[in-house]
Amino acid sequence: MSKINCITPFVPAKDFELSLRFYTDLGFTKVVAIENAIRLGMEGNGFWLQNYYVEEWANNVMLCLYVDDIESWWSKINSLNIKERFGDTARVLSSPHDQEGGRMMQITDPSGVLWHIREGI
Repeated sequence: MSKINCITPFVPAKDFELSLRFYTDLGFTKVVAIENAIRLGMEGNGFWLQNYYVEEWANNVMLCLYVDDIESWWSKINSLNIKERFGDTARVLSSPHDQEGGRMMQITDPSGVLWHIREGI
């Protein structure tokens, strides 16, 4: 069996342009675009942002982003003023806190996709 290079999820977008702005504000960049999706990446990792939305699906998608320094991510997220820039669509659910043997925080994107941002792996 050959080596796995990457697993890349597809993420739904209720308002594609708003979600794209959210993710580029976080620091993701466009890698490649196809008709109804854009692959976004950061430091060799990424996902496909789809111009497609099903509420039940979006409300059940959870992604975990592992970072070296959660406090720098917390500073970045605070500097974005998510509530002011995205209204009630995107939310900061928790600041960095200890959980399950490490530090983590949670945010949602404009479509309701839940992101666990965790320090370490």
